[in-house]
Parts: sequence; C-alpha cells; structure tokens
Amino acid sequence: MLAWEDGYRIGHVDMDAQHLILFSLLNQIDINLQAGMTKRCAVDLLGALTAYIEYHFAHEEALMLYHGYPGLDAHAATHHTFVAEVARLRCKLDSGDVAAATEEMRKAVLDWLLGHILETDTDYVRFIAAKG
Repeated sequence: MLAWEDGYRIGHVDMDAQHLILFSLLNQIDINLQAGMTKRCAVDLLGALTAYIEYHFAHEEALMLYHGYPGLDAHAATHHTFVAEVARLRCKLDSGDVAAATEEMRKAVLDWLLGHILETDTDYVRFIAAKG
C-alpha cells in the first residue's frame, strides 16, 4: 500500500488532490491483487486508472495553458508518451497473466507518477506561483 506523504505535495490544491486520487487508485489495485484479482476486475480497475490519468493530464494542461506556461508543449508531450505506454500495458493484460500485467501497470504508473510529481510538476507550479 502506498502512503501519501507531504513531500509529494506540489503546492497546487487541485493538482495535489488529483495526485492523491491517483495514489488511491493504485492502492485499490494493490488491494485487489492481494485478493487474487480476476481479469474482469483488472480490466475495470485499469480502465478507471487510465481514464483518470487522461482527465488529470487534460486538467493539468489546461491550467498550464491558462497561465501561459512556456514548457506546456514539452510537458504535454511527456503526457502523450505516457498515455501510449499505459495503453500498451493494458493490451498486455489480454495476452498474459492478469496479476503480472496488472503489477507491471501499477509499477509503471507509480514510478512515473512519483517522478512526474517530484520533478516536472513542481516546475509549472513554481511558474504559476511566481506570476502571482
């Protein structure tokens, strides 16, 4: 199970709340993996996770556009690349072991989320804060 830590906060209330929801979805995957998740459950959970990732990215990009963040295009490109990776991993679920495919997806999302929060997201939040 993942524990949200204050060090994961980027200082933007909406984005921090959305990151917390992503952590919650990853924890739901952990719970279901431990309970011997069925393929149907895995498909549903990974679908929900994918949909929320796409929602979060759209919200984040709209926020950057609104504030005129100069790194928007590069940031959005990382989002598009990651969405493609998530789609690839979801396809693996159809052709392989449910638990292994789901765990690979969980790890990829967690690694990306932590790196993205701690590195990339803090840049645009600092830019927004500097603008006042």
